[in-house]
Amino acid sequence: MPKGLPTAAQLWDGDVSFFSIDTDLIQAAGYDFDAGALNQLPHQLPRTMQLQLTEVVAEEIVGHLMKPVVASVDELKAASDKLKRLAQLPLAAVDKSLEEVDPIKAADQYFRGKVQDYTERCRGGILSLEGEEIASSLFKLYFNNSAPFGKRKDKKSEFPDAASLLLLDQYAEDNGTLGVIASGDGGWEAYAEQSKHLYVVKSLDQLTSLLASTSEHAEALKAKIFAAVMDAGSALGDQLRAALEEHLSTSEWDLGDIYASAGRVEADFYDAVLVSYKFDAEGVNVWLIEDEPNTWIVELNVHVSAEVQIDVQYYAWDSIDREEVSIGSQLVKVPFETDVDAYLTCREVQLEAGPENWLVETELAKGRYSIDGFDAEPNFMEV
Repeated sequence: MPKGLPTAAQLWDGDVSFFSIDTDLIQAAGYDFDAGALNQLPHQLPRTMQLQLTEVVAEEIVGHLMKPVVASVDELKAASDKLKRLAQLPLAAVDKSLEEVDPIKAADQYFRGKVQDYTERCRGGILSLEGEEIASSLFKLYFNNSAPFGKRKDKKSEFPDAASLLLLDQYAEDNGTLGVIASGDGGWEAYAEQSKHLYVVKSLDQLTSLLASTSEHAEALKAKIFAAVMDAGSALGDQLRAALEEHLSTSEWDLGDIYASAGRVEADFYDAVLVSYKFDAEGVNVWLIEDEPNTWIVELNVHVSAEVQIDVQYYAWDSIDREEVSIGSQLVKVPFETDVDAYLTCREVQLEAGPENWLVETELAKGRYSIDGFDAEPNFMEV
């Protein structure tokens, strides 16, 4: 690959004119094009850069988003069949309505539109496999064990990645330009190392850090923002704290194993309460939005400590009535720590005025967190 990483001058001058993202990083961002890192990316790009997403990655995104839709439709059909069987209910009209709506087709079109709209927000598009003469190159890489193929027995699974990488390499060559591919997959990195046209980064953060502003003005802005958020009594400090509290309470929480000796237990997420937070002074980045005068995006890395409250229900077997009965419930509190990226869109920025006089919007994407396992021994004095 071109040696090292592209310089800011190459990116802003258009020598490196496109980038692409692998599915793993879009998954890491929660497939959320409307909040967080993916939502901010179009504003962070210079006019000279555009997103070229491959058809392979687009199909993988849509396929992932469709899984819960397909499962829900199957559950709906199964529920209808069960009601007809149990109570002889006349649900033919419901079944007909479901067929007319065709939720699977409608959802598929909706998600494809979301992906297409996002590439257009990034001034790019989707590179199609149709008509591309990549089959010969694909099999040559495969039989030579060349990147992204390895010597693993399951190397056939790398065909989608290989197709994406060949598409991107061909696009760069045809357009006489260079590109950046963003992926945490070692196969993508190995391929880029032998490409004449592709740089590689391992995360969206690494990609956007290449675009961050480093001027004296930007450094002064970072200092002002950091001082304001460190002041818990400032308006910006209050605003950020409220955003963190909302982020914790509205994120998805997966609960792992529950350790308790009292019969069977069930657990549901109840709430997550912000305990404390601190900022990484080295994790502050800023970007100037080219199309909006005096408007900047600020990224803050926040280390959050929280108390996750879990509603635990306890059940025991009643040997007399021969049934399971509830013996009570209680809230179990589990400590939790994580890092969160917060984005501030600062408008009407005048450094001499200070953040309290700017228009600042705070955005945190919803997260998905896991509590791997926790002790839920009941306190029968409380249950």
